[in-house]
Amino acid sequence: MPASAIAVANAATSPFKRVSTEGIKVSERREFWQAHTASICGKHEVETLGNQPFSAGFEHAEVSNLVLSRISHSTPHRVLRTNFLARRDHRYFVKAVLLTAGSCVLEQNGRTTCLRAGEWSIYDNARPYRMTILGGADMSLLLIPRDKFVARNFDLQNLVVRRFPARRGLGKLIWNLISDTFDQSPQILNATSHDVADIIIQMTRLALSDLCHERGSLDSKAALRDRLKLYIASHLGDPELSLAKLASSTGCTKRYLHMAFQPEKISISDYILKQRVERCRDDLLNPDFAHRSITEIAYSWGFNNSNHFSRCFKQAFGLSPRVSRSEFAPWLAHGPVSHLRLR
Repeated sequence: MPASAIAVANAATSPFKRVSTEGIKVSERREFWQAHTASICGKHEVETLGNQPFSAGFEHAEVSNLVLSRISHSTPHRVLRTNFLARRDHRYFVKAVLLTAGSCVLEQNGRTTCLRAGEWSIYDNARPYRMTILGGADMSLLLIPRDKFVARNFDLQNLVVRRFPARRGLGKLIWNLISDTFDQSPQILNATSHDVADIIIQMTRLALSDLCHERGSLDSKAALRDRLKLYIASHLGDPELSLAKLASSTGCTKRYLHMAFQPEKISISDYILKQRVERCRDDLLNPDFAHRSITEIAYSWGFNNSNHFSRCFKQAFGLSPRVSRSEFAPWLAHGPVSHLRLR
């Protein structure tokens, strides 16, 4: 690895171990990230989504046999742990993930859930899984050795990929404990680190048991909403994406899909349109796409009429696509503009 990469991966000014794609050639970032995160979290594949240069960073610390980390992603991508990789990698962890910003979709055991900021879940890297980062996202990750976590009569596979709140009750308590432990890990003595790790493992198990008892069975409509959002995010560039296509892909009637989506306070069609104009806005204000025409960007996200796209964009942001791009041109040289928001 080049000396510059080593300097990036191990910032001397921090008490934590760091890995970042900053300073790494754009063409090498995905492989760099995949290799350096796999050495900590286990073997996996990373797939980039879209055309943005991959960008991410994380810092991590160890407390006895636990790994605690904070990760920041600024570009959409997918992390895959296949059957093949799981069989080749004998470091098995139960991973607990807390979203602190953005959103991600977790898939394992035929179950899918969409995590938002302030929610957490667990998954098992002894089995295949998939995590899709839909855009910029920050998260905290706790890795617990599987043999230390899975106690007798503990039904792990019934607990993975369920969504839990982290802003109240035991969910809040456990994540405050994990965050504080991470911050203070440089001061934790080796003699006491094993006891600290045991407390965190026991608290995590207790929080899961308590939350599952409180929640009962998984809300099937909430699961369907997560499936719809995942499908939409993966097919935004398809101009044929529609309610009818969603009904066909899920095997549900249009009426039932409308009912399941009601808690979002927006229709499915409007949700698709909102996602499309936001992705177009991101690309229009991204200096890496300055060479692409407005029409090309609009068509890449599923629009098939430039006049319709312009009307939708102006209704959402108050400015036409052309004016938005020209107004923020002086800032584009310094990176994407992200402070425009939907009205």
